[in-house]
Amino acid sequence: MNEVASQARTAEGTAQAAGTRRLVLFLPGHDPTGMDYHHGRFANQAGRFARLWSFRVAVSPRRDDGALPFARWDVDTSGPNWNTRTDYRILSWDDIVRELDDRPDPVRLWRGLGGLTDFLFGGAARGYFRASPRYGFFFFFPYVMVWLFALGGLVAGGLAYWLLAGTLGAVLAGLAAGVATFFGLFRWPGRYWRLHQALDDWDLARNYLHDATPSVDARLDEFAGVLVAAAQTGAYDEIVLVGHSLGATLMLGVLDRALDRHPGLADGPARLCLMTCGATIPKLALHARGQKVRRQAARVAGTPGLTWVEYQGRHDAINFYKFHPVTLRQAGFDAIEGSQPLLRNANIKHMLSPEKLKRVRRRPMRVHYQFLLANERQASYDYFMVALGPLAFADLTARAEGPLGRFAQDGTLIDGALIA
Repeated sequence: MNEVASQARTAEGTAQAAGTRRLVLFLPGHDPTGMDYHHGRFANQAGRFARLWSFRVAVSPRRDDGALPFARWDVDTSGPNWNTRTDYRILSWDDIVRELDDRPDPVRLWRGLGGLTDFLFGGAARGYFRASPRYGFFFFFPYVMVWLFALGGLVAGGLAYWLLAGTLGAVLAGLAAGVATFFGLFRWPGRYWRLHQALDDWDLARNYLHDATPSVDARLDEFAGVLVAAAQTGAYDEIVLVGHSLGATLMLGVLDRALDRHPGLADGPARLCLMTCGATIPKLALHARGQKVRRQAARVAGTPGLTWVEYQGRHDAINFYKFHPVTLRQAGFDAIEGSQPLLRNANIKHMLSPEKLKRVRRRPMRVHYQFLLANERQASYDYFMVALGPLAFADLTARAEGPLGRFAQDGTLIDGALIA
């Protein structure tokens, strides 16, 4: 057994002694923020969740020492007639994302546009407009921004040349002004508009499809070891894997590796569940070279004993609304017997107040992250209800209404199957 799995088993033993019954393994998307930030945001959002549902929530300090490939803390949640303990972990790969973010802008530009072009000529872009026209426009956003910045550079360069016309340095001055203006705009507002993050993400996605991401593959191997070690301890009634955005695609890779190591992973004793939200699995699966992702998605969907549910939101331009990540066809939210994943509607209009929705709907990334944030209103989708609530994942997601109607005003559970 490798060192990671050995240390993970030690952590599981502590969790078992403390009576932990649910494990959540959350795999973020392409996000360069550190784990301390995530923990601080989590504690704040968990408090909002508690107030919304009249629950009590206590979030521990971080329990990890940074030696394992995850950040970890415990959460105790309770109502008048129930209590739940969650071992919450963020599977950490933000260091890989930060390495991409630290690259010089010319390298980022060249590599990012190369990644976009690979998806353009690999047939994926055409598939995006068939699957989700809004995602198709999102795909072309970096191209548009780069061309606008290039136009700004041409204007600045032409102006410098005109001002110095007739002098020996006019051409060089114009070239220097044009290049400086382009990269100045690329730095700001480019970074503010997340152009840097988008280009890095498309570069990484291209490399992942072509099996050219050894650091990512090694990290997914580690995550698979964490999952297998956790499942073998018997410490949990339920293990919920959560993949958001690109993290949903990478979570398929984690499960694929874990099933290779332990084919009976979903046989128990812990119920194995997968929730993908704001997912971009078709982003890679629609590429002509996306057979790896297509195979992994089909394998996970066909694994007996595993419950996979995907939440999709109409207001989120970055996910594929009403599009099936395995069949790669348009699909509705009506349950089909024996078909995975079950698609559920995360209607952000029901989760936020009208005033808040009006403020955030023009900020695509903010809407995209709402899948992981506390609601302002009780709704059928509530991330913290999945992670911290008392209802078993399969029971919570079986009804389109989710947790609605399951709790009294004081937080008493009046209907539903507990995770225990």
